[in-house]
Amino acid sequence: MAASAYSDHPELCVKDNFNSSDFKRRVEVECDILPIDNCVAFTAVSHSEKAIIISYRGSLVTEVLMEVIDALSEKPVIAFNGNAKVLEYFLNAFNDLWFAGIKDDFLTLKNANPGYELWVTGHSLGAAMASIAATTIATTKLFDADKIKLVTFGQPRVGDHSYATLVDSTIAYSYRIIHQNDIVPTVPPSWLFNYYHHKSEVWYNNNMADGKTYKECDDDENRHCSEGAIDLNILDHLFYFNVPANFPFAGCKDWNKYKNA
Repeated sequence: MAASAYSDHPELCVKDNFNSSDFKRRVEVECDILPIDNCVAFTAVSHSEKAIIISYRGSLVTEVLMEVIDALSEKPVIAFNGNAKVLEYFLNAFNDLWFAGIKDDFLTLKNANPGYELWVTGHSLGAAMASIAATTIATTKLFDADKIKLVTFGQPRVGDHSYATLVDSTIAYSYRIIHQNDIVPTVPPSWLFNYYHHKSEVWYNNNMADGKTYKECDDDENRHCSEGAIDLNILDHLFYFNVPANFPFAGCKDWNKYKNA
């Protein structure tokens, strides 16, 4: 579902991925001073998995540049009623989408599907927004935190130590999946303004092909996982589970080999 957010028609990906599902809406907004840079998210529900889904699209090239500029030039801003600090670019992008329709659509799906879980996901910039979304929903009591599952791919550091502590204490089911030497999870650097990852990390120190092993580090930062990686590169950020992160650009028909298995 994280990769599906790259598609202009994620409803096709949702339909192909689940035996029974409903697509709610794709929301797109301008998310920085450059009009060509838009942030995207969609909402859906899988009845076969009994889960409401919020998925955030990852970064475009120019958006990555804006994220780096913001991280290097501005201190993280206070959020969550003073309980944490996060990178302002990520927070603004989340808020723009949240109030443009994602919040309303989430609440509609929640009310229509009592008892379902909430799955929140994203890749790259989308991972950062997904982290903030899950934390916002949990801390404002919009959804039972014990039924929220946050799974991200190639997530950058979203906030400082206080944010990591807040996420760790609020969302029990939280996993950051990282591909080998992916450089994006190393930014912003931890020495800058006290940026810090929240737990837990699942690190594939390989090409993530079927059957490959992984290591789980159940703390915030751990040099036994990706924090100790060398030869950092961008290519590992672009490929997760042996497919390009933006593969839905070409459509999603029949891509899910696990469906009906």
